[in-house]
This record gives sequence, structure tokens and C-alpha cells, in this order.
Amino acid sequence: MRILVVSNFYPPQFNGGYELACRDMVDALRGRGHEVCVLTSTHGVAGPMRDGIVYRWLKTHLEWTVEDFLRHLADLLRRELINQRAFKRLCNAFRPDVVYAWNLWNMVSLGLKAQQMPWPVCYFVFDHWFSKMESDPWLSLLHHRPRGFPRRLFWSLVAPLLRSSGVLPPTQNFDPLHIQFASQYLKDAAVRAGKPVEGAEVIYWGLDLSNYPYKAAATGGAQLLYAGEIGPHKGVHTAIEALNILVRQRGWDSATLTIIGGTRYHDYNVRIHQLVTHLGLEGKIHFEAQVAREDLAKLYQAYDVLLFPSVWEEPFGITLLEAMAAGIPIVGTATGGANEILEDGTSAVVFPKGDADACADAVRRLLEDRCLYDRVRTGGRRTVEERFRLERTVDQIERSLMRIVRAAE
Repeated sequence: MRILVVSNFYPPQFNGGYELACRDMVDALRGRGHEVCVLTSTHGVAGPMRDGIVYRWLKTHLEWTVEDFLRHLADLLRRELINQRAFKRLCNAFRPDVVYAWNLWNMVSLGLKAQQMPWPVCYFVFDHWFSKMESDPWLSLLHHRPRGFPRRLFWSLVAPLLRSSGVLPPTQNFDPLHIQFASQYLKDAAVRAGKPVEGAEVIYWGLDLSNYPYKAAATGGAQLLYAGEIGPHKGVHTAIEALNILVRQRGWDSATLTIIGGTRYHDYNVRIHQLVTHLGLEGKIHFEAQVAREDLAKLYQAYDVLLFPSVWEEPFGITLLEAMAAGIPIVGTATGGANEILEDGTSAVVFPKGDADACADAVRRLLEDRCLYDRVRTGGRRTVEERFRLERTVDQIERSLMRIVRAAE
């Protein structure tokens, strides 16, 4: 197959696991003999460029604000025209058998526009953009109601022109038989949001286990690790408070916490550093910058427990799979899609979100009960081996794409 992959970001520029998984899938499909090219944004580079099979031509923004509607509209219009031209140009040059859309956050309209092209479109949904697509900056214009008579009059004249020209996206739904969700939670969230996707597939993400050597044995220490984005929704403050309880109330003087990750949340980052200082944990908590995933796979071996204190509804949880594959037991919250990975007492020790006392108690039980520790370690690895292997994921995706292509012939 000739597959055109579309994503707002693509490594080495990425926000999280969605984009990293996209690269893994591109590599896997190419390894099976398919011809793949990637259309993504210029985020993180100086301007439009081509890097092998990756075309960094699209325009996107991390955040949108609507302080001035006319300026906002002009910026959106400019971006949309650039993206539509780039998409059509690459489609006409590459002539794909299928367009495979991944992260369309802040560019949902491109997916809808793709459905007007002569090639079938498939979507791999790995986060909340699909169920919340109405908040997309450009798509929200379909339901825009400007304040004030002059703006309403202006919009009543301009909107029909944008629709008739094809610049405003059509209002059609995505084809539910062309959608793949990375978790049952994401599919259920889309259904709750009123999307007619009951017939969509759920394809769990998986790992190449050869990249995650299993930790030979427990060290008997209390070196805790948090690896991921530093933000309020990730509950990093809960991990810090839990360590304070272990050190101050349980007398675990040897316990430490290493926090590895980047952040888009400056104020929150300042607050948690202040919290560490306030609690007097400067010598116990170490912050490290985000590291490459292949380096993180090696770092897991140096720690005794992975903390996963997320307080939001996680779409899935690649970090969970990585730690489980490496033999590092998890103390975490089973929110959202994480609930489909973690089984309390078998592949993790689960605690309620936002509860630092329960988190600390879960760490204590895990490290004091060697049978529990070993059971969670082996259970985690077994879970990945049986349910979350990359080869299995690629098999399912390949079959799905081939079915879609055959149906379009």
C-alpha cells in the first residue's frame, strides 16, 4: 500500500506518546514493504522542509486565543489555506491508496477536508481530540456567533463565502468504520460526546519488547521514578507529597524521587519546585530534563518503583507499558484508558487519584511485601507480552487499512 500519514507533530518534534507511536507505526509499516510518507507541521523547524519521507509543510499552533476576532479569523484563514494547499499538493504527487490521519489536534478541519478527496481516509485516535473536535479553532467557526451587530453582519456575509469556496470544513461526520481508537475509554468518550462511532475498532498500542530488557532482580531500595509531562493533570504534586509522607511519617530516609520530563506549564512547574523547598525535600527529589525514549528504557533499570499519579482521564498510557515491560512495578491511578492496562495487585498497585496518603501507603506495601513486589513485576511483564505487543498492533492496523483500501476500489 501507499500510505500518506498526517499528524500535527512528528518526531523529533513531539508532545508525547501519540507522536512517538506514530513514528513507530510508520517504521513498522515501511518494514513490511509499504510505501509511506508523512505530512506534518513546521513546528520546531525554521520553515517548510522535506526530511526524507517526512514533509514538514503544515502550519499549526500550540495554543489559540481569540482576543481579536478579525485577527483570529485572518490567522486561521491563512493557516487553513496553507494546509489545504500542502495536503492537496502531496496527495497529487504521492497518489496514496489511503490517507492515515493521526494527531489532528488543532487541525481537525484537514481530516474533514481529506474526506472530500478521492482517497479513503482512516484515523488512529490516541487522545481526546476526536471527542472534543468542536473546540478545534477552525471547526468552531461553523457554530460561531459573534457579539455585536457589526460583527454578526460581517460574519453572515463572510461565512457563506468561506463555505462555498471549500475553505470552511464540511459538517459531515467521520466514517465510524474508518476509525481506530487506542483504548475502549477513548471510544466510549466519543460515544458520550455524541459521535456515531459504535462500530469503530479498538486497537491497543503495543511495544517492541526487544527494546525493554527485563530487570533481572529487585534492588531492595526505595528509588522512585516519575517519567512524563510535568503538568497539573499528571498529578506530579501527589508524588511529591507521597514522598514527604514516606520520609517524614514513615521514616524512610533512603527514599528518593526522580522526576523526568518536560513541561508546557510554567506556573505549575514553579509551584512544585516551591513545594519541594517548602517540604525540605531538596536532597530527596531530583528534576531531570526529558530524555529520549531509548535512553528512558535503560533508565528504568535504575529504579525500584514507577509512580503514575495522573489525575485526569488518561487516553491510554505508553509509559505504563514501558515500565511493565522493563520489570519496574507501578504504583498508579487507573484513570481513563489506564484502567484497561493496570490490574490492582497483579500488574500494579492502584490508588485513588489525588490521594497522597494512599500513594505513600501503596509504595510502602509494595516495597515491604516481597511477594507482592515480585507478583506485580512478573504480572506487568506478562500483561505486555500477552496483550500489548507492537507486532500484534501492526497486524491489526495493516489488516484494517487493507480492508479500507479494498472497499474503496
